[in-house]
Amino acid sequence: MDVEEIKDAKHILNGRRFKSVLFTIFLSIIGYFLFTLWGGWNNVVEAVTSVGVFGIGLALVLSLINFGLRFLRWLFFLATLGYRIPFLSGWRIYMSGFSLTTTPGKTGEAIRGVFVKDYGVPFRKSLGVFFSERLSDLISVSLLASTGLWIYPQARPVLLVVALVYGFLLLAVQKDSWIRFFEAFARRRLPERFAHGIEFCLEMIFAFRACFRGKALLVSLTLGVIAWISEALALYYFLYVLGYHVSLLTAIFIYGFSLVIGGITLLPGGLGGAEFTMLQLLMLNDVPASAAVAVTLVVRLTTLWFSVFLGFLSLPKNLFIKE
Repeated sequence: MDVEEIKDAKHILNGRRFKSVLFTIFLSIIGYFLFTLWGGWNNVVEAVTSVGVFGIGLALVLSLINFGLRFLRWLFFLATLGYRIPFLSGWRIYMSGFSLTTTPGKTGEAIRGVFVKDYGVPFRKSLGVFFSERLSDLISVSLLASTGLWIYPQARPVLLVVALVYGFLLLAVQKDSWIRFFEAFARRRLPERFAHGIEFCLEMIFAFRACFRGKALLVSLTLGVIAWISEALALYYFLYVLGYHVSLLTAIFIYGFSLVIGGITLLPGGLGGAEFTMLQLLMLNDVPASAAVAVTLVVRLTTLWFSVFLGFLSLPKNLFIKE
């Protein structure tokens, strides 16, 4: 990584996004503490203890499977665009992006684009891969959520609307005529100084489109669905250990739907939205408040916050050296 790339990365890490990560960590500690008090401190601690070291270790392993499958999808997207990155270097770069997961809409994960420039990947291409990942994740967790929602007739229209929105978006990026219309409209309406920005957006859209065509779409969604199911298995295991017989299908639905709600709020890492949704769905399935709080906390700590921790460990140490 050259000097300019390090400066770019420092700007990201020492600027607004890094401060927002520290702020969300601080708020999360307070929020989780209050969350635990609300559920009954002693009961929550007892439930967490019942999960045990083995249960927490299993959840961490399942999370690593999730990260690994999403990493393979990232490499696949880059390969689809014609770029190859060494496996070990790619793993460190990919994991480093998780350090900024708790930024609004996970936009901080685009920091990977700074690091892959060293391998000849233009930022506009890596940004196309970033948006491809976000859409692939959203579709994947929506598919998980649909497994449970389809059981309820009143929810089916919502699922159909969501499916139509995804279908329209995927169709729109495949239509050259639509993209050229957008280009012509932008060039007519925007001043000449925005021409570079228009070109940047077009290249990003073309990169995004390449990642969602035929085989690429099938591979990305397969990897995404399996990745997110692996984390949902941890939720199912915790409930089983605590003696609450929630079916595997229901556990997958609860986990997927919670992530969907957290995602559409665009809050940092889905914080608040995902936790509240998971808690409410667990309680609706006859899980007591204290156990629901315990399970929600352990799930989020072994998934979201585990990824953030590994992300910081993966960052190059020279990013934190004072200039």
